[in-house]
Amino acid sequence: YPMWEITSNKDEEHPYEPYHLTQKKTLVKYPDEQVLSFEGRLIGGCMDCLGKLIGTRFDCTKSFIDNYQTDGFIWFLEACDLNVMDLRRTLWQMDQAGWFSHVKGFLIGRPLHYNEPMFGLDQYEAVMGVLRKYRVPVIMDADLGHLPPMMPLICGAKAHVTADDNIRIKYEFS
Repeated sequence: YPMWEITSNKDEEHPYEPYHLTQKKTLVKYPDEQVLSFEGRLIGGCMDCLGKLIGTRFDCTKSFIDNYQTDGFIWFLEACDLNVMDLRRTLWQMDQAGWFSHVKGFLIGRPLHYNEPMFGLDQYEAVMGVLRKYRVPVIMDADLGHLPPMMPLICGAKAHVTADDNIRIKYEFS
């Protein structure tokens, strides 16, 4: 889709309303190159949920990463209800827990709190303030997460990502 929806027209009385696409899609890429390309095993999800698992008995992320480290990882992340400060804190916790070792790139979906800076911190610097040190491609405002349109991703699958003005994901099935 060349556009995305910041406000939905769907409600209880109109559950089948089509997408209300009003915003032009523009990917924000770091580094800011014409085309970014990387590959690895997809892992990720909603940071609101993932952040609550860090350090608990349900957190098996580090062992998963260690088991598949030769593949490298493409983290896909999005935030439902996190503001920019919570977004940064959650990424910092994930980083400190070692979740981003062997990372090859990041896909970051548009947050529900899109374009809502706090204390001079916007969503882009909230993310890059933590992820910049990995020196891998970061693609932000991707069509994944809670703001339509959103593409489903196969967690655990090996994939090759190419991004210019759009994102293409090619899965490797063996």
